Amino acid sequence: MTRLPLLRLIADPVASSGAWNMAVDQVLLQSAIDKDVATFRLYSWNEPTVSLGHFQREADVLGDARLAVLPRVRRLSGGGTLVHDRELTYSLSLPATQHLIERPMDLYRLVHLAIVDVFREHGVTLALRGTTLKRADEPVLCFAREDEHDLVLGEHKVLGSAQRRRRGAILQHGGLLLQASDVTPELPGILDLSPGANLDGLVGSIQAAVGGCLATEVLAGLLTDEERAQASELVQSLHE
Repeated sequence: MTRLPLLRLIADPVASSGAWNMAVDQVLLQSAIDKDVATFRLYSWNEPTVSLGHFQREADVLGDARLAVLPRVRRLSGGGTLVHDRELTYSLSLPATQHLIERPMDLYRLVHLAIVDVFREHGVTLALRGTTLKRADEPVLCFAREDEHDLVLGEHKVLGSAQRRRRGAILQHGGLLLQASDVTPELPGILDLSPGANLDGLVGSIQAAVGGCLATEVLAGLLTDEERAQASELVQSLHE
């Protein structure tokens, strides 16, 4: 495997709105396309928020009274509906020039196995699901679906990812469920399933593991002024 020459690491210090989070990820994908910049970003949400996969029908969410009342955004990536609440979300934006992987799907395994290693150090045993179950009546919620690339704790899915590809560049999203949301209590998180787990320093550990796996050099950074301005314009356009 040929690693990336440089990966920028961004860990947002404060939880943000769904509109801002999705706008930033869209801008980071564009930076990968236009400027050949690879970025791994970790972030959280300032209120329970629904995100729909790129191809999902909005009616899927409106039909569930629990979800219909929440703030709602649409992701660039595919997959099912997510309730972003007590979770840590990541996005990985790779330019078309990357030689890290031959097949985009291989990116799931690389990132997920790095996260498995992190949790092993924290005393929590995660594993790849290894099999995919397709149903005629596929559940609306992403964490109720079963994909071979999922990370599971026991029988419960705690990490799922999805992608969007544009002009050869890749945006990969993933949601790491730390604790069940009051909105969807049937979906337990890591702290529900391993109540004694100490997750102190988790963000830094994930950055180090994913960065070390994917790149020969990592750079802790922030959005550029231009990227921040572009994200602000995208958020503003949603309210016009």
